[in-house]
Amino acid sequence: MANQEFHQTDEQANHAARSVTQSLQDAGYRALNPSVGFPQEMDRFPSERIWVVAHKTVAVAAGLGVMGLHRNVIHPKFGSFVLLVTVLVDAEVSEYGQALNYNPCIDCKLCVAACPVGAIAKDGSFDALACTTHNYREFMSGFTDWAQTVADSEDAADYRSRVSDSESASMWQSLSSPPGYKSGYCLAVCPAGEDVLGPYLDDRKSFMDTVLRPLQDKKETLYVLPDSHAQEYARRRFPHKPVKEVTGGWHPPARRSASTDRETRTS
Repeated sequence: MANQEFHQTDEQANHAARSVTQSLQDAGYRALNPSVGFPQEMDRFPSERIWVVAHKTVAVAAGLGVMGLHRNVIHPKFGSFVLLVTVLVDAEVSEYGQALNYNPCIDCKLCVAACPVGAIAKDGSFDALACTTHNYREFMSGFTDWAQTVADSEDAADYRSRVSDSESASMWQSLSSPPGYKSGYCLAVCPAGEDVLGPYLDDRKSFMDTVLRPLQDKKETLYVLPDSHAQEYARRRFPHKPVKEVTGGWHPPARRSASTDRETRTS
């Protein structure tokens, strides 16, 4: 349900930005609107940044919110429940936004408690690789790992010993429909924002029981890099959740070099 809502709102944001861009162009200005999310510049992956513009950085500078511990923008009114898109225009504007002079984050650390792979730390540090490896399992990096698993499997039985039927079906679903995030839990539990804060302040125990704990108790596969902090954290903190080692699509240098050698010989 969350993924469906996410992708539907993506389309609305892209449509709004496209309408603004078209109006600016009709008025004689040079303008464009990079996608709110995907598609992105995959020819740059994985060595460079694939996004055209960093929407969250722009939003913070414009005063739309502050970056939270979970590395998502927290809006003063709507909290973490926002999607961002940017319109770039080659012209002076009448008034520039200013960064907020306060932080809407209430420092509850619920995002820390909800993250199944320990990507968010209480001290504010963030393990982006742990987050990407699990959350983006069915996006670009996770898909390349899955494709490699297919290629490396000797036969169907070998493949099915590596990948469960539910995982194969989930990957198919992400290929045929918009891809699914494996964990948006840091967003789901965040109570910051005027429109969101009420239930948390009214009854914190009920909020924890109905919002946080179901995510913590859920039995689900967690995808981690071998010998990583995420692997140790997941096994220790969530022993009831199966942990699966994957490359995350971030191939070791030796393998990438071998691939490059093959391409060179082919050329």
